[in-house]
Amino acid sequence: MTLSEFYSFLGESLDEVLERLRMEERVVKYLGLFLSDPSFNELKEAFASKDAKAAFRAAHTLKGVAANLGLNTLSSSSSALTEDLRPGDFTANSQTLLEKVESDYVNAVGGIKQLEQ
Repeated sequence: MTLSEFYSFLGESLDEVLERLRMEERVVKYLGLFLSDPSFNELKEAFASKDAKAAFRAAHTLKGVAANLGLNTLSSSSSALTEDLRPGDFTANSQTLLEKVESDYVNAVGGIKQLEQ
């Protein structure tokens, strides 16, 4: 899979990312590093331990990392979860929003793994 195919697969824009990161090699490098970013695992752990403040921080970090890489669907779902958690407590929607983040994350990671092959 090419980088262009990866972004098309996700319904995202490679051109938007290249405006920020300038070189395809840099985009590929940072996508690879995204696989080892702990934010998603920290988010899941925070939910498991019922720590809304840690969940907020992890969702906020994931939102920013995803946005910088042009993973806008993941950034958007992470943003919705961040805003849900901003008051410092879980809401009735928190779990549903987490499930959307997880789906978007798994989709992005799957695409990155295909890109690396």
